[in-house]
Amino acid sequence: MKQLLIGVCLLITNCGFSQYSTVVADTIQIHSELLTENRNIIVFRSPQASQGDSVHLIYLIDGEYAGYRVQQLKDHYGDSLSNWIVVGIVNTDRRRDLLYVNDAAQFLDFITQELIPVVEKDYKINKRILYGHSFGGSFTVYAMLHEPGYFDGYIASSPTPIMDLVNEESYLQMDSTSQNRISFYFSCGSRDMKQVRKWTLKLSDNLAGLSFNKMDWQYQVLQGKDHNSSDVTALINGLKYLK
Repeated sequence: MKQLLIGVCLLITNCGFSQYSTVVADTIQIHSELLTENRNIIVFRSPQASQGDSVHLIYLIDGEYAGYRVQQLKDHYGDSLSNWIVVGIVNTDRRRDLLYVNDAAQFLDFITQELIPVVEKDYKINKRILYGHSFGGSFTVYAMLHEPGYFDGYIASSPTPIMDLVNEESYLQMDSTSQNRISFYFSCGSRDMKQVRKWTLKLSDNLAGLSFNKMDWQYQVLQGKDHNSSDVTALINGLKYLK
C-alpha cells in the first residue's frame, strides 16, 4: 500500500472556512490495493493536535461534504473540538462502495485495513467514531454489524436502504461476539423520505424488544428536518449521545 501526500497543513481558509483559522485541513491520497484505485482523504484537525496526543477520531463517509459538516461542528462546539480529528473519505463510486448489495464489504476492508493504519499511525486513539448519512448511514449500520470492534460509536443519519439490516438476530449476535462496548445512534427527519422513516422506526421497534450487554443505542426523529437537512443535526446529536 502506498500513501502519497498531496497537500499538507492547508489552512482551513482554502476549504471555505475563513472564519475558522484555527482548523487545518490535511489532504492525502492513498493508493488502495483492495480497491485498485487512489482515494482522496481530507483530515481536519486543530493545530494543537500533535503527534502522540490522545485524540478522538470521527470518520465521515461522503468526504466531499466533510468541509461543510466540520464547519457546523466548529460553530457548535468551538474550541472544545481541539482534541478531535475529523477524517473525510471522498467518494469515487458511491453506490458501489456504500450499498451492501454491491461492494460495501470491500470498502469496509479498505477503511479498516488500509485507511485507519495510515491516519492513526502517529496518534494515540481515545475514541473512534463512524458517521454516515443516507447511503452512508446504511453503510455505517452495515459496518457496525460486520466489524463492530473497529469503532466505539456509530452514527447513522437517515440511513437507507436498511431493510436487510433490521433483523433482531444480527444485533444479538453482534452483541454476544463484540469484545468492546458499542454505542449506536441513528435518526431520521420528521419530513424524511417515507422508506427512511418506515425502516428506521422498524429498527427502533426491533431493538426496543431486545436486551444487550455490550451495545447501547438511541433513535431520534428530528423535527422539521427532511432527508437533505437532517445530516448535521444527526451528527451533532449523535456525538452528544456518544460522549
